[in-house]
Amino acid sequence: MQSERTFNDGPPAGSPGGRYVLSVEELLRRARDRLVRLTPQQAADEQREGDALLVDIRSEMLRRAQGEIPGSLVLERNVLEWRLDPLSHWRIDEAADHSLRVVVVCPQGYMSSLAAATLQDLGMYRATDLDGGFEAWAAAGLPVTPGPTMPGSYVDPSPAATISLDPVGQRILVAGTPIPLTRLEFRLVSELLRGNGRVVSRAELRASIGEWAGSRSRSVDLHMHRIRRKLEPHTTTLLTTERGVGFRLRVLPCP
Repeated sequence: MQSERTFNDGPPAGSPGGRYVLSVEELLRRARDRLVRLTPQQAADEQREGDALLVDIRSEMLRRAQGEIPGSLVLERNVLEWRLDPLSHWRIDEAADHSLRVVVVCPQGYMSSLAAATLQDLGMYRATDLDGGFEAWAAAGLPVTPGPTMPGSYVDPSPAATISLDPVGQRILVAGTPIPLTRLEFRLVSELLRGNGRVVSRAELRASIGEWAGSRSRSVDLHMHRIRRKLEPHTTTLLTTERGVGFRLRVLPCP
């Protein structure tokens, strides 16, 4: 398929007067030709040094399921330019001039490239995006914290509680505190921990623990209730139920 098309026999309905139009692939290529994209580690380094503002434009649904980057600013895509243009009446305080270093983050690094190019059109010459998006950030083992954060707000940069597994003692350690578990509870917590902060469905949890005597459709919920009781008083911040979907362990694993 050609990336640029001409209409010699008259423009079809909706075309720009017979002039050539771009495919989305060509539009993306042109946007990226203007950007010096950052790897996840480069973005993390610039954020840590205070040189870059990471702006997350993913949907609330994805941020809830995948987690968020600590210290990043959450902005909805439809207000991005208005919040970051230094000449905009609705800009954020950080957008004081066009030298602001903005690194746009989307799920996989496609939408973010187009958004960063638009910011450059507004004169923000240091704007760029995260190569590979949030998925590349998480795959690189960089910090992720549970979401979602309200749009227009910064993600809490404070570290989440750490958790580690003790298979020999059949227990978990939350911030160093040991909590004993039954065999099935330990397997459920292990599966949630492997989820790395994402929502793990009931179907996944049932498959991970297999069949056992007395198994029934709501056995997972009953065991999760018992685990939640054991995690008190940290229940509300550690183990959450995502209604109609599954469960999420809102912690970071120990390195």
